[in-house]
Amino acid sequence: MPESNRDTMVTGAPFARLFDWLGSKGRFGLPLLAFLNGVLLSRAFAPVNVWPLLFISIPLMILMIDHARSRSGVFGIGWWTGFGFFSIGLNWIGHSFTQQQAVPVILAPVAILALSAILSLYIGLTFWVTWRLRAEGALRVLVFASCWTLFEITRSYLFTGFPWHLIGTAWAEWLPMAQASYYIGVYGLSFITLLTAGSLALVVDGNGRRFWFIWPAVAVVFMASVAALGYGRLLGAETKFHLAVSMRLVQANVQQHEKWLAHLIPDHFDKHLKLSRGDDEDGRARGIRLLIWPETTVQRETFDREGSLHRWRISKLLDYGSFAIVGAPRFRAGPDKVDFYNSLFAINSKAELYARYDKTHLVPFGEYLPFEELLNKIGIAQLTGGSAWSKGEGLKTLSLPGVPSFSPLICYEVVFPGQVIVRGERPEWILNITNDGWFGMTEGPYQHLAQARLRAIEEGLPLVRSASTGISAVIDPYGRTVTSLGLGRQGVLESPLPRSIDAPTMSSSLKVVLAAMLCAFILFARLIYVWRQDKPGA
Repeated sequence: MPESNRDTMVTGAPFARLFDWLGSKGRFGLPLLAFLNGVLLSRAFAPVNVWPLLFISIPLMILMIDHARSRSGVFGIGWWTGFGFFSIGLNWIGHSFTQQQAVPVILAPVAILALSAILSLYIGLTFWVTWRLRAEGALRVLVFASCWTLFEITRSYLFTGFPWHLIGTAWAEWLPMAQASYYIGVYGLSFITLLTAGSLALVVDGNGRRFWFIWPAVAVVFMASVAALGYGRLLGAETKFHLAVSMRLVQANVQQHEKWLAHLIPDHFDKHLKLSRGDDEDGRARGIRLLIWPETTVQRETFDREGSLHRWRISKLLDYGSFAIVGAPRFRAGPDKVDFYNSLFAINSKAELYARYDKTHLVPFGEYLPFEELLNKIGIAQLTGGSAWSKGEGLKTLSLPGVPSFSPLICYEVVFPGQVIVRGERPEWILNITNDGWFGMTEGPYQHLAQARLRAIEEGLPLVRSASTGISAVIDPYGRTVTSLGLGRQGVLESPLPRSIDAPTMSSSLKVVLAAMLCAFILFARLIYVWRQDKPGA
């Protein structure tokens, strides 16, 4: 767009003078404001949860897009916004580097900054596309919301995906608004949040338009109506239980830097056994139908082999008809290599293996190395060191006698909207076993729990979360916490299994597709309009 036209759009805007003043202070004035605005946005998410910041940060983004004078300038402002958003919001990633002896701690800030720099490209592109499509007023807000949401979806799938800090996730701890995800999914919730919050930009930038206040007023009323409907849904909803399915979740609080130390592994196992027994005189988990241990609780790759002592010892805890669900690694020897899997096992009181699930969605650079085969082929295999884990066959719905069917998810598999249950095989509940010890007492475990809560609401299914260092929780299908055990605490949780509610009218995977199609259609329609306007003779 010519600079003269862009200047006309911001003439008289109250924020224009501030932006001009910052621009006159050198090349770092506007980027600094953008960075701080991204930091502000990150505080709307768990565990801080100051959701009103959405209605400050998002309008400011739109105003900064309007003020941009060039393509490179608007992309840079968006990139710095994203860099502030991700580098502060994902600061917990650095803690994992303090838990690995083989990785220098000095790489922690490098990892955070590198990941944030890559993820910020999506925000930079959002700003750039919005600017290039030259929309004004309410249409400008619609284009921005569509673009941001579409790039959220792209970020969730591209290169195995990383759907962390989706705008809709900011509502995870405020349940009246979070109920909307049952009907429209988290991406739909992102879209209406961006549309509503972005409309407030018109309050300070009416640009002399008549009736400029209509869209902000409609947006506020709409958001209030969504919250009121969610509140009404919760008000009339009772948590029901499978009273015959009693659960005991064990949280031994084993620290990550001690977890795999050979001389401590027997102590870790004994600690889980002791917590599982409780005060029972016979040393059994008496009256418990499901005994649940977190991810990789048993640090032995032979758990599924005949004669496993660890499996036998766990089975002695169980009543007849009861099951232990345990996280443990396993291996499979092939002709050329040995594959290791991050697995979940269900065993009965006879130490028989009743079910197994191998983790499917592996963590890039944590559980596998992207492009490892390529690196090996070009002769730099020493950089790969061999993959720690192999990928499982896919999601499963597991069934145990006397226990409602469930979808097992290991660690961060629970953060992927529309990818937590098998299509056509709806389970009765979701089980998420995880080892959040990697992230210590940081924001990470709280953010992980918030995303798990949204999966429960989206699917209309209760979610049981067993975490090694916390936060373990039992969550009903409305996202309400039945019981929980906080971060960094040792103990057990006992609860009957909540019942599911009716399945949403649309599957979560279909909601993702429809959200993507809606946003793509809006952007494509605007692109066609701009193209026609720019044609010679138009």
